[in-house]
Amino acid sequence: VQPRQKEIDISISDDNSERIKERLDIVGSNIVIGIIFIVLLVWLLVNARMSFIIFLGIPTSFVMASIYMYLFGYSINLISLVGVLLAIGIVVDDAIVVSENIQQHIEEGMSPKEAAIKGANEMIKPVTIASITTLFSFLPVLMLSGTMGEVMKLIPIALSALVIASLIESFIFLPIHAAHTLKSGAKVTNWSYVNKIYSQIIHFFMRWKKTFLIIFIILVPLLTATMIKQSKFQMFPTFDADNIKISIKANQNTTLKESFEIVKNIEQDLIKNKEKYHIKSIDSRAGYRRDSGSNTERFPYVMYMTVELNKLAPSNFLDNYITPYLSMYYDKKERNRTKSSQEISNDLSTFLSQNEYKKIFNLTDLVVLERKVGPIKADIKIGLISNDNKKIIIAIEELTNKLTSINGTKSVAHSAQFGIDEIKLKINSYGQQLGLTESSIGTYLSNLYLVKKKSVSFDDKEMLDLKIGSLNKDDYESFKNNEIKLNDGRIVRLSQICDFTIQKSFEQIIKDNGMKNFYIYANVDTKLTTSSEVMDQLNPLLKEIQESGIKIVRKGEAKKKNELARDMLYASILAITLIMLAMLYLFNSFRETAILMSVIPFSFLGVLIGHKLIGLNLSMPSIIGALGLAGVVINDGIIMMTYLKKAKNIEQVFYRATKRFRPIVLTTITTLIGMSSLIFFATGQAVIFQPIAIALGFGLAWGTVLNLIYLPVLYTFSRSLK
Repeated sequence: VQPRQKEIDISISDDNSERIKERLDIVGSNIVIGIIFIVLLVWLLVNARMSFIIFLGIPTSFVMASIYMYLFGYSINLISLVGVLLAIGIVVDDAIVVSENIQQHIEEGMSPKEAAIKGANEMIKPVTIASITTLFSFLPVLMLSGTMGEVMKLIPIALSALVIASLIESFIFLPIHAAHTLKSGAKVTNWSYVNKIYSQIIHFFMRWKKTFLIIFIILVPLLTATMIKQSKFQMFPTFDADNIKISIKANQNTTLKESFEIVKNIEQDLIKNKEKYHIKSIDSRAGYRRDSGSNTERFPYVMYMTVELNKLAPSNFLDNYITPYLSMYYDKKERNRTKSSQEISNDLSTFLSQNEYKKIFNLTDLVVLERKVGPIKADIKIGLISNDNKKIIIAIEELTNKLTSINGTKSVAHSAQFGIDEIKLKINSYGQQLGLTESSIGTYLSNLYLVKKKSVSFDDKEMLDLKIGSLNKDDYESFKNNEIKLNDGRIVRLSQICDFTIQKSFEQIIKDNGMKNFYIYANVDTKLTTSSEVMDQLNPLLKEIQESGIKIVRKGEAKKKNELARDMLYASILAITLIMLAMLYLFNSFRETAILMSVIPFSFLGVLIGHKLIGLNLSMPSIIGALGLAGVVINDGIIMMTYLKKAKNIEQVFYRATKRFRPIVLTTITTLIGMSSLIFFATGQAVIFQPIAIALGFGLAWGTVLNLIYLPVLYTFSRSLK
């Protein structure tokens, strides 16, 4: 009588729903903070009335975007909220440009109503095209394939919904509000001193425009290429997790009950050190685990532990003084963890090693696993395909030793694990003379030895399976001396008619087109190395293995990086082409379009500088942010070029460039303020999207310098204005 049970589960873990609500609430509070800062900034830099108009437009845009998201079946979650957080500064750009243009006409003497009509009409075409280019620039994200594409597409969808809603608000509701709110003679922050400084800077570069352009066009690409060469790439940034996994595998002869005792002992030792490792609770299972490659295994001798961590202690100004008062679910209790999950993971690895659990419990695998983002479950995954078991085992041993020796690699594992001993039977010549076959012998032995389920019953606790089986099933001598009755009534022993061979079997075999597949998995510490650097060191050995007749398949991050490069290349070409067509429609000039489009590649230097300053590697979100930057940075360029193209001489260039200085600076600062919480204060899973904000923020800051200095100088030089 056996309980109907394949795994033993010790669950002491609490529900994570409150943590999910808190994560969403923290991102939501960051959105509120961004809005408040933007409104206050416009108040300080222009006036209170214009700040009030922009403030009115934000909830209007949010309501319209929410209706769109609801009608098309998109939910409000962490990813869509991050899209909203990224879009805050971009969304108010339209309102700032239109309202600032209206304000300029009022300062020139027009009535508020006339200024509202004229100011809005002047901006309809450039602002609409600018918004369209923003949508085009995020098009590559929608074209990403696979699971990650399905997840990441929520960012451009949320952002696009807000941009379109902002466009509608800026030309329907904003002029009405401006006509009734803005007043002639109202106090406005004086920009004359700042404008004077900007005018002097422009004059200086105009005097040396040829020298400036030559140095600029040589130096910026050179710096960009140098920084790209020095930069490291990882598919996704690491983030602080709520829990850490411990994966355990014992000797193949270990029973489920023994596995339970092993994991129970390790758990008790960890609980004794829960203060040291900031452990909140532990969920342990015997009979189940996920290995380093995130493959599921269900054997009696495998175990899995989920170590829940306490909440991270406040680590920055927002966490300490602002978020607790804006968040509805923020809980100050148990917020005492001072180490990141990565640091605790390293500490737990040291603890498990020092206690020699592998030796004490005869374990074949004991590894601490960290949560991965998206479809990549192992940083390095190498497939070896061959039917030659001997070659495979040698190759796996060589690769495992090489990976272990590389500084920064951890949790190295492979799928070529040996299982229990197998007894191979082959009918000998005597058995063949008797007319016996391996099929008939196999049927006879399976009926004799395999456990058979006869019925189901219940006791006072659980459902029970009633099974029968041989008492001598583990006795090898009894097995060899089994008596087999022939058709003519004679009896022979199994050992008389069969040859016996005992060999080790693989725990599991995966075949691809009839060939055996084996995999090696490893993860890396991104502070020390990247998967690309590790693969570069492995390539000579992989080449030798390939020459020996084993087929090599690169998976993990290497495969995903190639897929990303392919998807991004096609999508980027399409996005840039669409942006260029929009520019041609707006300016009706190849020269002016080329001048404006040249800002895009130069602005990527800001992306690299931002990652260098913050101390992050380049990643897939960085690339998404860099491509999105193409549309964002060109918005200010459109506003500048729209004014510059009306200039007939260099003096008019100075005048018109200065007139565009205030709206360009305002839109840049508000966009940076809107993203600042994600750039500098990203926590938890929001860290995944931090590189997007860094790319957009720092790229836009550098792009603003390009639009204010490089663009007017290049335009003047190309038109030979005097």
